[in-house]
Amino acid sequence: MPRASLLRFACVVVAFALAACASTSNSGASSHQLLVVVNAPFSVSPAIGEAIAQGVELAVQQIESQGGVDVGGTRFTFKVERMDNALSPQQALQNVGEAVRRGAVAVVDEGTGVNASWSVAQQANLPLCVVYQGGEGLVDAETRPNVFRIAPTDHGISFRMAEYTIPKGLKIAFLHDDTDYGDQGNRAFKDAFGHNPDSVTAQITLPASTQDPAPYVLQARRSGATALLVWAEATSLAKVVRAVRGGGWDVPIYTPPSAEDPLLRQQLSDHPEWLDGLTFASGRMTAERGPGPFLDFQSAYEAAFGPDEVGVQTSDGKDVIQPPDYAMYPYDFVNVLAEAVTSARSTEGPQVLAALNQVDVRGANGDERGFNEKNHEGVVDDDVYFAVFHDMTFRPVDDDPLSSTLPVIEQTG
Repeated sequence: MPRASLLRFACVVVAFALAACASTSNSGASSHQLLVVVNAPFSVSPAIGEAIAQGVELAVQQIESQGGVDVGGTRFTFKVERMDNALSPQQALQNVGEAVRRGAVAVVDEGTGVNASWSVAQQANLPLCVVYQGGEGLVDAETRPNVFRIAPTDHGISFRMAEYTIPKGLKIAFLHDDTDYGDQGNRAFKDAFGHNPDSVTAQITLPASTQDPAPYVLQARRSGATALLVWAEATSLAKVVRAVRGGGWDVPIYTPPSAEDPLLRQQLSDHPEWLDGLTFASGRMTAERGPGPFLDFQSAYEAAFGPDEVGVQTSDGKDVIQPPDYAMYPYDFVNVLAEAVTSARSTEGPQVLAALNQVDVRGANGDERGFNEKNHEGVVDDDVYFAVFHDMTFRPVDDDPLSSTLPVIEQTG
């Protein structure tokens, strides 16, 4: 949708949603329940959508088991509504408008469409927390005071990627798809690698709709690249890996967190060796307190929902399990939200937003999670590690100072 049309559509949604909200904004309070909407790509990227939703639902279950939150002597619990954004900015915008209409207390958002939907939420004083996409422009405490994020930023990922690859003397060809995810990664890449142009041989846009990325891979290969950095959604990433390895190009491949999406391993299950050696950057699962807090979280998560099976096996026939690292971010936000509601002694948007800038909690991996008036990022850029695939599972690399100190999280059942 053209920018002007998207903005006009946003205005229509705002007008409709605010008019409806005027008569329903207290519906949650009357039933002693607070609505949290999960805006995620359940139909297009189901593993990501489920991880986000189940992280929210686990926090909600635990809060309810503890008696809910005390708001001025009244006990409130949370209820969760899933809304599918289908990776469509227009649909994501409609979902946020619907969240406003239903009187939600917060939206937990994968990140698609936030550049339009944040203003819909802001006019209703509705907190919106991004828990997957890391685009730098999505979150700005000054201009978007209702938008928060608990997820690694593209800025952190790209600068850590430059810090990791450039000293190796690699000549990097950069491929990104034309989704929101890829476009944001492209901006971050230019920022991080712009000071070392001699390390970059090509910057190539890959249409997400293409069925055969071989011409784009050939362009990268002919550029003289000795490494490939692919910033794309999992479906496009799988196509690129297939074209690279199927074409006989034995080049190291680096990616952002999208490589963790089980869809990548599922689509390469006929050639698991093609995934071996692929290295990705992501937010670390464990912190200074060691693996204990994350393992406790993982145990609670799997007790509630069962293990997240990737749908592939290792070479010795063991089922591969996905650690719930991207479930811990929405889980942490709901706990910060509960603390903010308690601290504000109110369920009203302005008071909750103000309190979100003041409170913090101990996160699922042991890190402190919280925000302030000047910084709405819940994951610091230094908390990015590198992991490498082998036999359909991944482990921290041993040639990066941070990554080499981290424990290996078991991934077979």
